[in-house]
Amino acid sequence: MITLKAKYSKHDSNVEQILREAFEFKNKRAPIVINDVNYWMFGELNDNIPDEYFSSDPSIMFNYQIKKIKRHYDTHKDECYMGFLMPWFGTGVLASAFGTLVIYNKNMDPAVNMSIIKDPSEIKKLKMPDPYKDGQMPLVLKAIDYFKANCDLPIGVTDCQGPLTTALSIIGYENYIYWMYDYPDVIHELMDMVTEALIQWVKVQKKHAGASLESAGYIIGAKIPEGYGGVWISDDDAVLFNTDVYKKFVVPYNSKLLKAFGGGGIHYCGNSNQNIENYLNTEGLTCINNFNMDNIGNAVKMKNALAKNGIPYMACDFVPNDERMKPYYRELFEAIDQTGLIVISYVAPGISLCTGKYEANIRDQYELSLKVKKVIEGERS
Repeated sequence: MITLKAKYSKHDSNVEQILREAFEFKNKRAPIVINDVNYWMFGELNDNIPDEYFSSDPSIMFNYQIKKIKRHYDTHKDECYMGFLMPWFGTGVLASAFGTLVIYNKNMDPAVNMSIIKDPSEIKKLKMPDPYKDGQMPLVLKAIDYFKANCDLPIGVTDCQGPLTTALSIIGYENYIYWMYDYPDVIHELMDMVTEALIQWVKVQKKHAGASLESAGYIIGAKIPEGYGGVWISDDDAVLFNTDVYKKFVVPYNSKLLKAFGGGGIHYCGNSNQNIENYLNTEGLTCINNFNMDNIGNAVKMKNALAKNGIPYMACDFVPNDERMKPYYRELFEAIDQTGLIVISYVAPGISLCTGKYEANIRDQYELSLKVKKVIEGERS
């Protein structure tokens, strides 16, 4: 058993308080999270990707994450990352349990294949998944059990794609978009089923991890303070849907899910400002985690709207390239009020953010984490 909880307890207790102050809008400066403990493979250099990371042997995933967690704690003493273990098998775990095929490409995260569903009548034939038998679910539970038996760090739930993204993965984007107009009752039936399946799936994972339903989650690796909800969802496809459609087909189901765990956060990448009011009307929402893709103007609009309603905003992005890094963070801090703001920098050695898109790069993750931390601290002050 690897015991790290007591070793890092002073750091984590301090971070918990700093993050809580931001959630309560009592902070004057934005907490900074340097996330160089990626559990995903996107943006990792090929030479650093372990063989069989996504296999049925959880020790490979465990050892990879533990090594990075230890390095981070030993390197970064005064920022707001908190260590946890993540049973990561891509973004299609729940969809796989409904029968969607998952593809494993070498040195890449698992991804869902095209949907095989062709007719709305097939939705009625879908069955609630069994976490111990269906799709990738047993792999996740095996990993959680191994993590719990071998380390005392907290364990997060696997990537939590929300009801919308899961439904899109099950029946396909084109079908969903057409059928929500032609067969709205069937789409609502699907959304309700997916939401209930996700609630039950998160409950099973928390049981295996020895965590309460409202114990805080880690939204894309960032700690949500205790008392601000026990779940988070990834809702990247929100950026594709207009206000009315999202209000009708997504908000009620996101609300049901968040309320089941005492609240929680929503993540998305890009611009979803057309849904500002929808987020504000999502019951149980306690934070937004947004990769703004270097569109600081959109980030300001979202942050300001959330702040008026007491909801904190996590401004996120992968580290920009060397030319853009310093101007990016300078512009961010000049534009956004830091009260109720958390800034998260994701340190990926194989990619860099470049004017709204990602470009291939080769950088040392350790050195990059030190560099971006220095830049952020300089621009924040």
